[in-house]
Amino acid sequence: MQRSRCATPLASLALALAAACGVSDPGASPRVVIDPILDSLFVGDTLAARAVRYFDTRGDSQATGPVRWASSDTALLRVDSVTGVAIGRRPGAALLSARANGITGTALLVVSRVVDVALLLDTIFLMPGDTFTVPVEVQVKGGTPATVWFRTPPNPFHTVDSTTGRDTALVSGPAQPFYVFAAVGSDTAADSGATEVVQLSDTAGGKGFFTVLGTVIERSGAGARAVNYRRQGDTVTFRVSLPVVVNGVAVENIVITLRDSVGAAGAFPIDSISPAEAFGAGSNFVCRPKRPWALWSIQTAPPLRGLSRPGGAITITRVVTIAHGRAVSGRFAFSGQRNDLYRDSLATLPIRGTFVAPLIADNSRTCG
Repeated sequence: MQRSRCATPLASLALALAAACGVSDPGASPRVVIDPILDSLFVGDTLAARAVRYFDTRGDSQATGPVRWASSDTALLRVDSVTGVAIGRRPGAALLSARANGITGTALLVVSRVVDVALLLDTIFLMPGDTFTVPVEVQVKGGTPATVWFRTPPNPFHTVDSTTGRDTALVSGPAQPFYVFAAVGSDTAADSGATEVVQLSDTAGGKGFFTVLGTVIERSGAGARAVNYRRQGDTVTFRVSLPVVVNGVAVENIVITLRDSVGAAGAFPIDSISPAEAFGAGSNFVCRPKRPWALWSIQTAPPLRGLSRPGGAITITRVVTIAHGRAVSGRFAFSGQRNDLYRDSLATLPIRGTFVAPLIADNSRTCG
């Protein structure tokens, strides 16, 4: 039984979640919140009705009255419109919605097979000589340990260790596939990805890829650019960005900023950034960063952002000299706290990615 990959774009899910949950000002409009806003179940499982809260324009909790339930994909998740009891029908992700007092709130539910395996990063960019352990999530109903193994067709560009998933880049070349399998008894699941080994020859181009909540929800190919630049009134710092550009417009982006410049391989922690620091009047978290931070943003209406929490990291794996400058390769992982639900511990988005980017030096002027 092979796993069916869900290609649900996060933009549409994020738009519905943002519209239903409102913005960071709790008094801006009435809203309905489903608790929890993120949950999972296996195919065939029944999920009891979620708790529903209604907040008025002052941000005060009020009685919900009758609640009507719905699913964004009834073939994937069926829900009783009156009781709110949901049943997982096939793998993927769907929005569970509750409407009370004329306002709709939504939660995200992920449905998995009895045994399921997912590549949490299914496109990987490396430089020759880089190594990277492919991140995998395995879910098994009942908790029975699964046997997991990897396979890649023979090719001269990269290899993946069959047991550990350690991906080793050999020489530059086109993207090459790899596969991961998981089995419990006669139930087997599979997922596939690709690794591209990139060798930049000039300070143009750059490639990156990131996922939000793993590949079951969103995966985005992006450009990549890194810069060492002078902080306002201070020393040189480092920033890397991975914009997703559609028709000349950046519709999604990852930005990571450190407190110091990067000139060699190493691991660097990612700390937190608050909404006030990121969006408050007079704040300048790019030109005057107080600590290393990361930010994911997507252009929904209103825009949805994931602000880094402590505990993340960015690793620079290689720094090489190329024509007119240098190039870097690296990977990152951090938890992005949704800005519209900043104080909700369940509203965090696991975000991870890899990149190969030109490293630009901009030390001639002060940022600002």
